[in-house]
Amino acid sequence: MPTLTLIDGSGFIFRAYHAIPHLSTTKGIPTNAVYGFTNMLLKALREHAPTHVALVFDAGRRSFRHDIDPEYKANRPEAPDDLAAQFPLVRDVARALNVPVIEEAGYEADDIIATLASHARAEGWEVVVVTGDKDFAQLVDGGLSLYDPMAEASGRGGWTGPAEVEKKMGVRPEQVIEYQSILGDKIDNVPGIPGVGEVTAAALVRHFGTTEAMLARPAEIPAAVSRGGEKLRDKVVANAERIRTNRRLVALRRDLDLPFAPEAFGRRPPDQERARALFSELEFSRLVKELPPPPPTARAETPETIDGRAALDAAVAALVRAGGPAGLVPVLGDGPPRSAPLVGLAFAGAGRAFYLPLGHRYLGAPAPLPAADVREGLRPLVEAALPLHAHDLKSAAHALARLGLARSGPGEDTELMSRLLLPTRREHALVDVARERTSCELPRSPADGAKRGAPGLEGLEVERVAAWAGACAAALPDLAAKLAEALETERLGALYREVERPLVPVLVEMERAGILVDRGAMEGMSAEFGKAMQDLEARIHAAAGHPFNVASTRELAQVLFVELELPVVKRLKTGPSTDQDVLEKLAEQHALPRLVLEHRSLSKLKGTYVDALPQLVDPADGRIHTTFHQAGAATGRLSSSDPNLQNIPVRTELSRRIRQAFVAPAGARLLSADYSQIELRILAHYSDDPGLLQAFRDREDVHTRTAAETFGVAPEQVTPDQRRIAKVLNFGIAYGLSAFGLSQRLDLPPSEAQGIIDRYFTRYAGVRRYIEWAVEEARAKGESRTLFGRARAMPEIAARNPALRNAAERTAINTPIQGTAADVVKIAMIRVHAALAQERREARLLLQVHDELVLEVPERELEPVEALVRREMEGAARLKVPLEVQVGHGQTWAEGH
Repeated sequence: MPTLTLIDGSGFIFRAYHAIPHLSTTKGIPTNAVYGFTNMLLKALREHAPTHVALVFDAGRRSFRHDIDPEYKANRPEAPDDLAAQFPLVRDVARALNVPVIEEAGYEADDIIATLASHARAEGWEVVVVTGDKDFAQLVDGGLSLYDPMAEASGRGGWTGPAEVEKKMGVRPEQVIEYQSILGDKIDNVPGIPGVGEVTAAALVRHFGTTEAMLARPAEIPAAVSRGGEKLRDKVVANAERIRTNRRLVALRRDLDLPFAPEAFGRRPPDQERARALFSELEFSRLVKELPPPPPTARAETPETIDGRAALDAAVAALVRAGGPAGLVPVLGDGPPRSAPLVGLAFAGAGRAFYLPLGHRYLGAPAPLPAADVREGLRPLVEAALPLHAHDLKSAAHALARLGLARSGPGEDTELMSRLLLPTRREHALVDVARERTSCELPRSPADGAKRGAPGLEGLEVERVAAWAGACAAALPDLAAKLAEALETERLGALYREVERPLVPVLVEMERAGILVDRGAMEGMSAEFGKAMQDLEARIHAAAGHPFNVASTRELAQVLFVELELPVVKRLKTGPSTDQDVLEKLAEQHALPRLVLEHRSLSKLKGTYVDALPQLVDPADGRIHTTFHQAGAATGRLSSSDPNLQNIPVRTELSRRIRQAFVAPAGARLLSADYSQIELRILAHYSDDPGLLQAFRDREDVHTRTAAETFGVAPEQVTPDQRRIAKVLNFGIAYGLSAFGLSQRLDLPPSEAQGIIDRYFTRYAGVRRYIEWAVEEARAKGESRTLFGRARAMPEIAARNPALRNAAERTAINTPIQGTAADVVKIAMIRVHAALAQERREARLLLQVHDELVLEVPERELEPVEALVRREMEGAARLKVPLEVQVGHGQTWAEGH
């Protein structure tokens, strides 16, 4: 039996828009409605499996019902701009899925659906109407059901048949028109009988059967209802014409003269290529994965496994002879790229792919080639002038370095390119990037989804790993070309070529160098911190009057708020909060909260750094080797992991002591070079504010200058408290600091904080102009950019939700400043690294932390290297104010900083 699914497109796109929070692509295209709609459409097609299907839309705002009542739907506002922009996208989705789209001028979607459904039922077809509109209940019969996927998802039941209609409305489906004629429809601006609700309307219909019968026998109305019958009768009589008009408005037309019949909507399979491209453009990554995979497009035969030196020489010669771009995929086991087990190496180009097993560990695994054969066999490829691409060039460089090889030739990093294009996306796996950019469906790693305890890649058969890695390597040349084209289109090509790509070898050397750690100093600190924590616990217990678990927030809350009767500052669902802000406020009233804060600080330092860092020291060289991530943050800031050295604190004397355990080897010093107030200097550049520009050009204390300007005093009269406020202002304004935020930070009344901000903007009008410009620029273009062109999409700047919109505005203000600072630091690293190489210095970069570079410098090179570092860092960017670098050095990192 044929089955017809008719989808109420107009109704569902509105429901999806209001049900799903603001969602948009990284380019700022709103997608919340189309995403919800697409999910609904795919679910309907998947679960109903109809033989025929159609998606029906309203073609305009007027229909024959407006001739009956000009006020029909008069209360409906125009669709918001971000919803109207999604209507064409919904139609694009339907076309990509090969779902026919129907819209007829002068007719509402409801009437088209009713007509098609009636024709199909007359032919004996089963019909499903996908809708959340109760008006369609009048169509329901034994072969026509309503389905509401959104109601089903919320647990309210998705299917409506005759029994459900009667249960929900109290009338049979064929009586729904009469029921709605009495009740009206607020959504469509159809007024019902005043004061008549659902229960009374259903009672009247059950008694009379039709509204005409009710109007013909009004004397029976009191008998039809339990109370108020006399007043109800008078209302019915007074509204007789309204009821008759309502009936014409609510009754769905089933007799439209349509130029098509249900038979025209036979279901066809989706247009895979079109759907995949559209879903990728809309960044519906999960929905892309739900589509059936396209045929593989990586242009390579089955990977050839290399089983000897002769085979390796032949494979390398084939790629070098072809001269075209090639792809390289190192297959690594678990661990940081610098030290993870090297399982194998895949490389591909010119239609061929090869896999060189290097470290498979299972019974019957082939023995790897001798290290010298691997090194010399690969050398012609590694040293060739042909482009050699990788998805994470840094990891590939580490793999080659462990084989005794170094690559200096051309080649792109497809992961880095993808991250520049979509900086707010967290994951950039090769399989996903290739699918989105080239429609190439790569196999996933055979280790993905493995159960705990299952063998890693080194424990899997060579053939399985070769098939995956070879396909990945073969996809890289085409992917690199597509990404390079996209970078140019998005005006990111120069940033990639001049900043991000040249930084890769710098980071490789820094990761391999590591930084020396004095484990004895760390162990001494651990014992000292442990003793201090015990002493603090004893003092805390004495202040409380009894022992308790200081680390337990529940027990601490009992002591603070029940036993000591301190005021509850903030409540959580689980009870009173004992977070840092709360304890700092309570410390003004009692000694115990201050002691707890000191205990927590010591506990964090001890657990996170003092005890943890020695465990990460490489026993081979006594150094910690962090892993840098150069494009993981949307601002472009470098981050690090295993361990995260970016977060080593410096504010307190205790936390600064941790840096004393990072040391230089004998005969060398650690040199620290730190940009002075780089973000404020960039703010001065952007704002072109005369006061800020002059302060930096004259090398004044900018915070004292700001305090003097803001509080109307001479610089020599500025108090420490005023300078502290000015410092908060200077750094906070660039992050969208509000009066409320300032009042919280400085413990001031909001009105006083607002006055301070107003005076600041009076003195620094250029900063206000910059803030207004940054927000308007982001709103107009949907993105913010740094001085060097790094882009960050700002889709939420057009959000309906004020909290999202305000957060986006703060990000728009900050991104050009923080992002430009990140770019400057990266350029400085490249310049310092190149200058050290050019002058053949033994000094080397070790760390980058925020605006600071840390180098290990032989004592004999200290003076020239200090001059070199200062010169290259201060010359990294040409701003309207000079960049300044503070340089120090010592046996430990703390001494240098």
